[in-house]
Amino acid sequence: MYREKSTGMVALVLFLIFSIQLFSKPPNNSENKIWQTQDIDVIRSLYRGNDGQPSRNVFLSQNGLSPTHIQYEAIPCFRSSFKVDDVEIKNNTLLVKPGAKPVQTDFYITYKKTFFTSNIAIPVWDVRIYEQDRKVIVGGYSSKYNERPVAVINRFGDFEQTLSNDLAAEFPVLSIPLENLLFDPFEWRLYHVQPGLGKEITEQYKDFLPISVANKNHQILDDAHFTIRVEQDNSIHCYLLNGTTGTKIASCTFDSPLLQKIEGYQPKLIKGCVQPEDGKVITLVFKGVLEENIEHFENMLIIDSQNQTTRNEVKPEIVIDGYFDEWRNVRGVDDPEGDYVSYLYPNPDTDILEFKVSHDDQYLYFYSRIAGAHGRTGPTGRYYWYTYIDVDADPNTGYPPTRDDNCYFGIAIGDDSEAQFEFVGNSFIKTFFGFTGVGTEKEALEGKLNLGPSYYSATAPNGDKRDRYKVEYVNREGSRFITHDNTPGTSEDIVMALSADGSEMEMRVEMKGFLTNVLGEYLVKKGNTINIAVGAEGASGHYNSGKWGADSSPVIYNYTID
Repeated sequence: MYREKSTGMVALVLFLIFSIQLFSKPPNNSENKIWQTQDIDVIRSLYRGNDGQPSRNVFLSQNGLSPTHIQYEAIPCFRSSFKVDDVEIKNNTLLVKPGAKPVQTDFYITYKKTFFTSNIAIPVWDVRIYEQDRKVIVGGYSSKYNERPVAVINRFGDFEQTLSNDLAAEFPVLSIPLENLLFDPFEWRLYHVQPGLGKEITEQYKDFLPISVANKNHQILDDAHFTIRVEQDNSIHCYLLNGTTGTKIASCTFDSPLLQKIEGYQPKLIKGCVQPEDGKVITLVFKGVLEENIEHFENMLIIDSQNQTTRNEVKPEIVIDGYFDEWRNVRGVDDPEGDYVSYLYPNPDTDILEFKVSHDDQYLYFYSRIAGAHGRTGPTGRYYWYTYIDVDADPNTGYPPTRDDNCYFGIAIGDDSEAQFEFVGNSFIKTFFGFTGVGTEKEALEGKLNLGPSYYSATAPNGDKRDRYKVEYVNREGSRFITHDNTPGTSEDIVMALSADGSEMEMRVEMKGFLTNVLGEYLVKKGNTINIAVGAEGASGHYNSGKWGADSSPVIYNYTID
């Protein structure tokens, strides 16, 4: 119920490429001022269809963005990790030894879309676009000034710079000619448009389990569950379980075409984090084959069924062991691959692809998938993974994770509490909590916390000590300790596991660990409705870069701990 898949694939691909032929708009006159109300609905109303309703298809058409000669391809992919000794090379060919079984296997669909357009449109990741006081604001990212409002999108959909010219050079988005910037009011995306020169355009998007499936009438099958089975004959199959019916979706064998080979990642671990086979695996991505009765339409698989029923949402029992079968049918949010801030390193190990949440009576459970490996730092670097939790669904409490306090991707919620982990030099050193509200380390040690406006940093820009800021702590042996960067010592009430190849991570967090307010009421408990997202950041020494890498996921809004 929380998975947010892009039906047009626009928000989930590395390059979103379209054409542009700017249509005639009303002239910029005295009525077009940045202090006027810039309601997003006003901008969308510029693109009305024949029914009088705002339409993204009209937006694409009026701006020359409608693609032509479109072709889709759906490639079933099986990602299997094997023990190192179970894989060998003979005659320059990589082979899985007879009798070997995968340590773990995943399945996804890679969709490829090819088409032609007049120009290309590349997403601008150096901005956060949000609505404030009915204005559409463009927050620019800068390595020197962090996030700062740099422009508005006016009532005609045009980009209007509001930042003074003496600061403009510090914000990469302002180096793009204004005539090449285009705002999509339906996807909340800013594009940099460039000539396409008649070249064929390719988009690519990965749809992880639970994948999107529909019946012959193109009705989404919300009750569809999936399972992966490895057979004795070295074949792997993905099945859709729709009610009481089982349908084979795709299959491969250990000698199917190899799409990718990924060397294992073996971080040094202590109690609090486990990894199957200690990461001593080789991961192979096989190209599978869809079953003959399975078709695809754009980014959906079509199965031979007329049924449409309602999903019976049952929370799986989650075991923190580094095996992820119980997560395959949990829905979450997807994040685009390759959404890199330009002055940071394009680090796959911080590039978030998925984020999911589950819970029971005592614990919150978190899952994330990244393009590379969680916690990989290089020989001496640091790596952090953290949840942003708005425990009261109020953006005015906690700190807003925009970039005014060293957060690299803006999240439009108030961050009150966090569950986190830290690696240093490819070694796991701790899980820990964070609280950002009224108070300092004293209040956290006492365990009586107040929600309220706060900051990330303990020190203000002028050097003064703040009386409210983010505090990080661990719970061990009945006591609470303040922790800081590079400080070993994990919190006993947060445990985690990596997948054998490090690309997936799961965490269990005891809700009591988030502590209570001054009235003794737990901040995170059953009955709460929270907003939550995840972020990852770290050094890029593994890639011989001295730059930092970072990413954040979309927000899961209104998650109820029922």
